[in-house]
Amino acid sequence: MRESVSCGLRLAAMSNERTRDRGNLFETLQKQKPSQPAFHGDCTIDGTAYEIRGWRREDRLALSFAPPRGDKNTFPPEVFRGALDPMPVKRGRGAKDAGPELTPVWSGDIVSQDAAYTVRAFEKQGKTSTYLTLTFERIEKPAQIERPSSWETSELDD
Repeated sequence: MRESVSCGLRLAAMSNERTRDRGNLFETLQKQKPSQPAFHGDCTIDGTAYEIRGWRREDRLALSFAPPRGDKNTFPPEVFRGALDPMPVKRGRGAKDAGPELTPVWSGDIVSQDAAYTVRAFEKQGKTSTYLTLTFERIEKPAQIERPSSWETSELDD
């Protein structure tokens, strides 16, 4: 007979391979201020849980990722930040016969001090509205351009 032990702190749903490096993003239906995020959600990236906030900025979707805030009414500092661009709609010959393909509606990169990921957002139909399901793929972190500080540039000009 096999015994199973469970712990109240363990997030079993977030720890398996099916939900690893995935998340969901929902539209905020009752915004009270224009500065509030247009989207909210949660995800797990490399085994760590994050809350997601998103804003529409022109034609892009700006995203901010931070640790879960729990019962606090303030958001902790963000860990990842980035923007997604809308993906072009692909229409091809024989599209009716091809079956439903998963094509992202948004795609872009998010970056932290330690890592970078490509994010792909797929539209899904929920019970009452549509939402986005996100996938994360680790990429090489872009090199940061080091800029001299203002006091260093003034010495170079002399």
